[in-house]
Amino acid sequence: MSVQSLHYLSPAQQPQKLRGGDILTMGFATTVAVWVVAYVCRMPIVQAPGKITVLLMLAMVFLGGFATGRYTTRGILGGALTGALSGLLNILIVGSVFSDYVKTHNPALVPAAALWVSGSVLANVVIAAIGAAIGRIKRCECAANINWPMMFAIVLCVATLPLITMGGLVTAFRAGLAVPDWPRSYEYNMFLLPLSMMQSPDGSKDGNFYEHAHRLMGSLVGLTSIAVAIYFTLVDRRIFVKAFVWAILTSVVIQGILGGTRVTEKSLTLAVMHGVYGQLIFASMVCLAAIAACRFKSADKPHDAPGASTDFFLSIALVVTLTIQLILGAILRHKEMMLLMHITFATAPILIGLAVALRSWGIYGHLKPLRTAGLWIIALIGLQVVLGLISIAVRQPAGVPQSTASAFITTAHQANGALLLALASLHMTWALRLLKNVPMPPEAEVVEPAQTPQTTST
Repeated sequence: MSVQSLHYLSPAQQPQKLRGGDILTMGFATTVAVWVVAYVCRMPIVQAPGKITVLLMLAMVFLGGFATGRYTTRGILGGALTGALSGLLNILIVGSVFSDYVKTHNPALVPAAALWVSGSVLANVVIAAIGAAIGRIKRCECAANINWPMMFAIVLCVATLPLITMGGLVTAFRAGLAVPDWPRSYEYNMFLLPLSMMQSPDGSKDGNFYEHAHRLMGSLVGLTSIAVAIYFTLVDRRIFVKAFVWAILTSVVIQGILGGTRVTEKSLTLAVMHGVYGQLIFASMVCLAAIAACRFKSADKPHDAPGASTDFFLSIALVVTLTIQLILGAILRHKEMMLLMHITFATAPILIGLAVALRSWGIYGHLKPLRTAGLWIIALIGLQVVLGLISIAVRQPAGVPQSTASAFITTAHQANGALLLALASLHMTWALRLLKNVPMPPEAEVVEPAQTPQTTST
């Protein structure tokens, strides 16, 4: 069986006949888009008007329904289901708005919470259904054959990257202890902390916003991880995949506990561990998406590659050196030490990354996963070097609060590092799947031509 596409499965290749992956993928993807838009709009440096924020959030719901109508065979009903799932998940953030309104305007509205929640979900259902009705007009021909397990794993990755970025901003603004308790937030249920306690005109509550939003996004990643683990368990027959996906879920739970304990114990060491562990989990999620790809699951044998052991070594070495560099960077950000070591050691992953990328282009250019990963490794290394140099240039002395520009630049450096580690892990995964080390062919022996005796004529 030869499968060239990494995105689609033929009906005969579907591992299990279990519907629902399309709605789960679209519903969670829509929710991630809604939450990211809400976060950006309510950031202290943005402070978009409430009406604009709500309109943009509803626009994401519409686009989620549109995508459902275009890329699934569910039609309007599928859009409604996508909206229902997203609406239920969105309750976790809109609860803060309702709680704030009740606190400041009318406490008597508490008994009407169920009606208010139902109306919110219904609005999501209607808007997504309208989007699906428009999207289905020109449905994609591939709609019946999309590899939903892989797409759902990608959604998990897409949800986790903003979480890592939010965590980076928490560190940059020294807001890790802004909310002093956990799992509650200022004695409120985490999902009902009033919005007014996260924002203020004088900026005194900005730290609350960054820390609490990070917690909320973490809860969404946790729920997505649970859904992915259950779904993969039901649809994927490979035992190692089932074990891997549950290991990821377990790691996500541990990461959440680690983050909360960092608050209650006020420990910088736990903060470093929390930052490093989160990026390792993200890299494992990216590997899960690769393992779910059609080409990875196909019966195609690995390509015989003389010298592939060198590629295995370089790929693993790149992941290891990037992890060490990640640890040094986390120590630098949290404890403001090891700057020189962080800069010096950077040469190791840079040189190894260049070697990995050049071999992927020059030797394995016919293998698209390796060629593409090599291209992006080069691009991200270049971007990481630039961001690192700028971060050093704008870095404030120890003990001095970072400026907004400095905070965002260092966070961009951290987020790009997370992408680079994930990409290196992806390259390693594909190399181990697509390449098979074989001995170098023996060099052909050079046979000297026989000397013919020369005859002299008399």
